[in-house]
Amino acid sequence: MNIRSYLRLMRIPNVFTSFANVAAGVFLARGGQIEARDVLVIAASGCLYCAGMVWNDYCDRHVDAQERPDRPIPAGEVSPNAAAALGGVLFALGLALCARHGFGPLLVAVLLCAAILLYDASLKNTWAGPLAMGSCRTLNVILGLSVVAPGPTWYSALPILLGVFTLLITQLSRFEVGGTEAPRLRATLASFVGLSILGAIIVFGGAALREVSALSWLMAAGLVAYVIWRGRDLLHPLWRAATGPSLGRAIGGGILLMPAIDASFVAASGAPLAAAAVFSFTAPAWLLKRWYYLT
Repeated sequence: MNIRSYLRLMRIPNVFTSFANVAAGVFLARGGQIEARDVLVIAASGCLYCAGMVWNDYCDRHVDAQERPDRPIPAGEVSPNAAAALGGVLFALGLALCARHGFGPLLVAVLLCAAILLYDASLKNTWAGPLAMGSCRTLNVILGLSVVAPGPTWYSALPILLGVFTLLITQLSRFEVGGTEAPRLRATLASFVGLSILGAIIVFGGAALREVSALSWLMAAGLVAYVIWRGRDLLHPLWRAATGPSLGRAIGGGILLMPAIDASFVAASGAPLAAAAVFSFTAPAWLLKRWYYLT
């Protein structure tokens, strides 16, 4: 068994962005704190994310045989039956971990599994594909928030914001495969700009509402600046000429921005150390992307 092939199948660098989503949700729900059992939910998110990547390649195996023959299944490195078994085991393990934590996380995990399967097996190539993918990321953040039962707060915008962000990244990936149409591409890029502005307003508004420390303000501002600077670096080339490599770089780089977005909300909630912990998930993702593809 080639472990590297299975890690490629699971898009292993991306799993750390999933950990960041759920860890941020936990810290926000618990006011910057975390309990030992919350690690179960963070680990479960990794299992469910990897399961989604495996099922994605399983469902796409016939298309990949024509368009991406170097991927593990069409290349013969992982058999379809082995991939299906792995996807099933990862789903079961993720659900079991959430059940161990409590009913709230289990319910969200069941909904997340359903959204993943709907996307992979049915909706991916329809108009609803980006919306379905966005809902998966939204539910992933909610999985972290579900460790307690908080009332409506300003940080409830995080799962929606990341869901829309994921929707836009998914739309970019369609341009990578099917070619670009300038008006639609520029509309997508403009949407990224608008979402960035809205996100910054929510983060700074939340910090003001909470009357957080100067350190929290500084960290939140630094993370927002990093997201905007890095986002501009990734997206600006697409405005001039959307080539395959520039699209791929923007898609992968956008995924790797998610821990910083998560961390900015945690910092704005008044928990700078927790924000640093969330942002730290960027490091292994960046390290592993040297050897494993992201999309």
